Amino acid sequence: MRYVFRKWYLLVSSIVFIVLMSFSSSIIPVFIREAIDKGILAGSWSTIVYYSFLTLLVTIISGVSSFIARYLTTKISQEIVYRIRLEAFDSIQRQSLDFFDKVFTGQLISRITSDAERISGFLSWRFRMLIYSTLMIGFSLYYMLSMNMLLSIISLIAMIFIVIFSTRYAMMIKPMYDKIRQQLGVLASIATNDLAGIKTIKSLVLERHEYNRFLDENNRFLDLNIKATRIRALYGNLGVLVIGLTMATILYLGGYAIANGLLTIGGLTAFMSYMLMLMWPLNALGYAVGDIQRTIAAAQRLFEIIDTKPGVYEKPDAKTLDDLRGEIIFRNVSFSYDGNRKVLDGIDLHVRPGEKIVIVGPPGSGKSTLLKLLARLYEFNEGEILIDGVDVRDLKLDFLRKNIVYVSQEPFIFNRSIKENIALGNPDVSFEEIVNAAKIARIHDFIIQLPKGYDTIVGERGVDLSGGQRQRIALARALVSNPKIILLDDPVSNLDAETEKKLVSDLKEILRDKTALIVTQRLSLISLADRIVVMDRGRIVEEGTHEELLAKRGLYYELYRSMIGEKKRE
Repeated sequence: MRYVFRKWYLLVSSIVFIVLMSFSSSIIPVFIREAIDKGILAGSWSTIVYYSFLTLLVTIISGVSSFIARYLTTKISQEIVYRIRLEAFDSIQRQSLDFFDKVFTGQLISRITSDAERISGFLSWRFRMLIYSTLMIGFSLYYMLSMNMLLSIISLIAMIFIVIFSTRYAMMIKPMYDKIRQQLGVLASIATNDLAGIKTIKSLVLERHEYNRFLDENNRFLDLNIKATRIRALYGNLGVLVIGLTMATILYLGGYAIANGLLTIGGLTAFMSYMLMLMWPLNALGYAVGDIQRTIAAAQRLFEIIDTKPGVYEKPDAKTLDDLRGEIIFRNVSFSYDGNRKVLDGIDLHVRPGEKIVIVGPPGSGKSTLLKLLARLYEFNEGEILIDGVDVRDLKLDFLRKNIVYVSQEPFIFNRSIKENIALGNPDVSFEEIVNAAKIARIHDFIIQLPKGYDTIVGERGVDLSGGQRQRIALARALVSNPKIILLDDPVSNLDAETEKKLVSDLKEILRDKTALIVTQRLSLISLADRIVVMDRGRIVEEGTHEELLAKRGLYYELYRSMIGEKKRE
């Protein structure tokens, strides 16, 4: 409601014009009655002209009021939905990663687009029709009751049935249309994926399999459309039947009333006009009533996003550090993704400024999670993480993430140019700095061979790039931000041996004055380590230099032997 109250003046103005529109429309049959009874039947030309002029005048007033009311309600709806959509998107941007672990991306997209459009449609059209239809029915019943009580009661009963049918129809057909739209999305998804993977389909001779899959979904789409057509035909004919019966009854009883002097010809004409005129408002009222619950549900889904507090948040008194040295301390840090099983359990680690720590361990030992906690992508459950003696929870998030860059094993590449993707690490970076970072990341030679060079659009999720190329662009992105602390999660896992060797050699110079934590299973990166940390089942089980750990013949020794075996197989 806070969004509506911000535009209260527009809302009040729109309601005023809706009242004017409905009143001016509802009085027209009264003028028709008077023109017939006192003008046409009485032979008074001046009366005919008078009521013709009044009818024209109120029609103009109704048309102008309708235009203004439509403009105002549309303006209100667009501005409200604009603000809701912005706040929802901003809330999504501020959420920590645990939020996205629980909610599917498709659901979020649907809420920002489909749910927002449903609210917009209700506010711009259904809301206006709800008020207009209610007022039209109220004004019309008032005039009809003043003409003939019996015919008014019959008309009222018919109106109730029409509203019930319309409401029932709206409640049945809307979910059906939603299913049709969803099924159309399924068909589009199959077609898009098959076209994108046509080489794989042909190489595996899957044409018939994919055709049958598309056929099954297309049959479901056809069935849904046939069901929707059946519902439309049924309720459409029911409405016509009710109106037909009502009009016939009014005509018969009205003729009887005229014959007995209880009703005038103009009065019967006005009655018939009211019934015809109210058909659309009655249906619109039914649709609006049927749509209220779905609009409320859509609003609740959107506000659920807006009102969700981020798991990682910035304190009001959060601060920055004037001269970041890069010292890191993990003190008894524990973390669980689901609140039950600990992924990290009592981590204690001291990283000196400028030290390079290589972290190794079996899959699922918590290596990547350790880096994510330091970057505050997740909030740890127990203990504390200090940077230069200050708890990371006391630092501003912008400051923290500008000075700590995390490069994931599967980096995300946006559907933009290569230059823009690299510049995301530092929006103020010059083109020369972008090129230099690309050279260090061993991706420059590949880029300049492309037809548009650094202006090449790489496709959604970097689909036009190999895994190694995406990793190197992500590394270049990290380099242009020039962070004091850099976190690398298996940065060479998708590189060929020659590129890996050159990149590791360059990394020694790149990381020279930086604190670095590097997760890896590759022998080449071990050479970067001032110290190696070995993790297993969420704990640090060993740490030391390469030689010290080999001499212990513990877990690192076994992991190292496994790495050598993989290297030989390559």
